[in-house]
Amino acid sequence: MLNALDLLLPEPIIRHRGPSTLRVTVNAQPHEARWVVHLLHYIPERRAQAFDIIEDVIPLHDLALSVKAEHPVQAVRLVPEGVPLAFSYSAGRIEFTVPRVSGHQLVEIAWQ
Repeated sequence: MLNALDLLLPEPIIRHRGPSTLRVTVNAQPHEARWVVHLLHYIPERRAQAFDIIEDVIPLHDLALSVKAEHPVQAVRLVPEGVPLAFSYSAGRIEFTVPRVSGHQLVEIAWQ
């Protein structure tokens, strides 16, 4: 399935090197000149027919991400902590590493 997606969408907006249980969403906020990346990693367990539960949060460490950048990027930082992340730009993509995702983490990519 992943190979088929790579053929259909060779340049996705975002790539990550995390597990398949990681959910990644990019929200554009052009009025604030930024993107906000939501990283969500919870593994639900089906305990009954009608609902799933989450018992434990399994943290991820040193999560590498690559984002297609249409604008020159000024800063990448963890939100709401405000911790800046080192990033590099190459071939129209920015690359950075999130040190820890414990359930949910926001990353701001600001281009001004």
